[in-house]
Order: sequence, then C-alpha cells, then structure tokens
Amino acid sequence: MNRIFVLFIMLGISAGQSYSITIFGIPAADVVQTIHDSGKIEFTTQNRGIFDLLWPAKNSYEAIYDSNSFALKNWSKNVKQGEFKQHISAKVDFLGYLAYDDKSLIEIPHNIYTIFTLLAMVQSRPYDKLDTKWFNYEQEGLIGKARFVWADTSNAWNGKDSILCDHYRLDINITDKSDKFLDRTDYFMEEILADGVVRELWVSRKKPKRIIRASLKTAWFPVSAIFNE
Repeated sequence: MNRIFVLFIMLGISAGQSYSITIFGIPAADVVQTIHDSGKIEFTTQNRGIFDLLWPAKNSYEAIYDSNSFALKNWSKNVKQGEFKQHISAKVDFLGYLAYDDKSLIEIPHNIYTIFTLLAMVQSRPYDKLDTKWFNYEQEGLIGKARFVWADTSNAWNGKDSILCDHYRLDINITDKSDKFLDRTDYFMEEILADGVVRELWVSRKKPKRIIRASLKTAWFPVSAIFNE
C-alpha cells in the first residue's frame, strides 16, 4: 500500500490534472495536482474504497521554486494518515540553508531540488537537457543526488489515445543522512527512497508536456497510474 503514495508525486502535474490509481483493478486513490506558471506545484491525495477503510489517508503537498532553474525556494506538507498527523514547512534562507519550522537548519548545496521540483522540471525541459544529469537533492534532512535517465521514445495509453512520450527512469541516491531530524514521516516520503524501487515516467512530447503514466516496480508487485483525460 505504501507504494501507492509514491505515485502521488510521480504523476503528471500540469494545471488541473487528475488521476485514479488502481491495484489489481481495484480503485485505490484519487489525486488532483496543479502546476502554476509562477513556479508553484501543489497536489492533494485521497484514498478510496477498501483502501480508505484499511489505510485512510488525505494528504496535501506544495512547493515553490525558481521558474527558470526549478531550484527549491520553499515547500510544505500536511499529512493525515489514520491517527498519524504531520505538518512540515521549510524555506531556503538568505544564507543558503534550508530552514525547517522546527528550527532545524540543513546545510545544502547551491540550487537544491526535491521530488516536487524535479517533476515540475521534467514536464518543462526536453529530454536532451535532462538525460543522465545529476541534480542536488534534499528530502527532510537527507542529502544526495537525483537524475532522469532517458530510456526511449514510446507510446503510452492515457485511457483514450496512444500518446508519444519520452520514457524516463528516475534515480535518487542519498549520500548524507547526518542531518536527518524526523523519527517518522509519511508513506510517500518513506517509500520514495525505499531500497529496490524502480521509478519510471512517461512524459508526453507534445506541449503542454505532462506525465501520462507513472510506474513503480517493487519486490511485491508493480503499481501504475494513468492520467484521466
């Protein structure tokens, strides 16, 4: 079930996009995501049906970034997963540190990226500007590198049509855990970095670019999501 939440961020984020996630044909969650030209991404998630009974969750996330470089300016999340609730916000200060609202200061490299800003970027830049390029990465005090690896150009089904897409694998390598400050986090933040997870995206070539399909390959079962046209 945790892998479902990883897809919440890996889904397309052009303005007003919505997705339904299913597992073995059973509806599992609804996702609504929006990206703004000013450099802001936000989305909400809500479990459905039997999954909402077993793993109730209603989460929201947002990030503001430089609209040219896609480097992070600030981000926040509001998590409600059963009895677990968590609110976090952080911003890059004038000294170049990432300051969290619990007063944790994270020393970061110049131009830091998160899963949010990376996925905004992949829907804006052509594949040759992204392929195999490493970007500085931060996630709740964890520091590392991330990259998109272009696999091929192939068609992905959006529920109505076959869409020509750039197919990527997303790699995230954490190299420094010394500033980790949370004892517990939400499903998404935990599972996006899980060992052995293969993250794949199919991004439409035609503008406006958007993620048509997202897939997670795990040791247990594959989870996929398709854009609601």
